[in-house]
Amino acid sequence: MLAWECLSAPIGCNSIKAKLAFKGHDQILRECIDLHLNEAPTLKTPVLIAGLPDSGRVAKIVLDQLVKTLKAIPLGYLYSDYLPPRLLLKPDGTSDLMKHEIFYWINKDSGPDLILYTGDAQPILPEGAFRLSEAVVKLAEKLGVETVVTVGAFITGKIAEHPQVYGAASELVLVKELEALGVKIIDSGAVTWMNGLIPGLAKVRKLKGLFLSGETSGFMIDPRAAMIILRVLVKKLGLQIDMTELEGQAKEIETALKQSGDKDSESASSSEYIG
Repeated sequence: MLAWECLSAPIGCNSIKAKLAFKGHDQILRECIDLHLNEAPTLKTPVLIAGLPDSGRVAKIVLDQLVKTLKAIPLGYLYSDYLPPRLLLKPDGTSDLMKHEIFYWINKDSGPDLILYTGDAQPILPEGAFRLSEAVVKLAEKLGVETVVTVGAFITGKIAEHPQVYGAASELVLVKELEALGVKIIDSGAVTWMNGLIPGLAKVRKLKGLFLSGETSGFMIDPRAAMIILRVLVKKLGLQIDMTELEGQAKEIETALKQSGDKDSESASSSEYIG
């Protein structure tokens, strides 16, 4: 088991304990990031796909679906003081601190292997968002990743009858690839927190970075937005993903919207926000 206990230290370093003299006493400082990795196999041209909870839980649904349907194998996890100070209670009565998790999937066909990164929450402070995002990119480099993809929500404040996927990329060649997949290119604004910082920092470190966002109102958990992102990933990476369960959830929401008449409401704001 490898442990990474300080962002400034390389992956696989020994435990680091920092001490601070305070009123004549030594105070042990907690590590900012506590990363535990299992031994990883040799991966074939791996692509990292990351998504942390956002509006509509779009990114989290995408990553959970990939982990579940691909039967991805746990690679590791991290705890961090940058995550919300909450204890999560599970259906079986056990509990755990909030954490981020990493999985891998070996592609038996000719396509790339995958590294999947997700977690219980986004960090609570900007510093935490930067440091955790940098940790993800450094891990990607360590595992031989050349392309990093993050997913999220494109929030419009209204319910679209036919939601679309919006995206951006670190270079024009990748932008053209997204356009060819039917993705509408985002040409202004900003992508917030880790879902935006990860591809941004990847570009700084000379990796390819992509961002895909599913159109959503932002009013509710939205499996429709997650499903259309997954369809783009399926085409781009040549994946075989069973989306039967997700499609059923999307249809249930569409039926509920029609019954309530919410999607025909003109009172909702039309402002856009990328989460």
